Amino acid sequence: MKSFRFRLESVLSWRGAQLTVAETKAEQLRGGLRATNKAMADVVESRAAAQAIVGRAANISGAELGAFEASRVWAIREEKRLAARSLALRQSIEVQNRCVTEARRGVKLIERLKARKHESWKAEADRELDDLAAESAIAQWRRLNH
Repeated sequence: MKSFRFRLESVLSWRGAQLTVAETKAEQLRGGLRATNKAMADVVESRAAAQAIVGRAANISGAELGAFEASRVWAIREEKRLAARSLALRQSIEVQNRCVTEARRGVKLIERLKARKHESWKAEADRELDDLAAESAIAQWRRLNH
């Protein structure tokens, strides 16, 4: 009796590798989104802190006020840029999650096929073993009765 061999093992391995790549890319995108959101929170916090400092200042020079305004304008532009990046990353994550789902589906499809083939092979092996046992029993019976 020959051992079980799944002819599509290389396809299963390849699809598994595709799944790993897709999951890795999705995780990288999620990491980028976390970093972008943290950067946006830092910018918002920094802008709020600067506004609080200016609001509490008893006297402020024109140069300091100009620097604060430049900082505020930069912070607003940076928030918009980071918000756009965050949106783009969320959209990329959605697309990549669909890729991961498709890759998982492909792996599961081949795994189910492998399981069915293994069950079929096992049933055939059991039949061969039963046939061999029956032939052996008949041969032994004949030797005893002749």
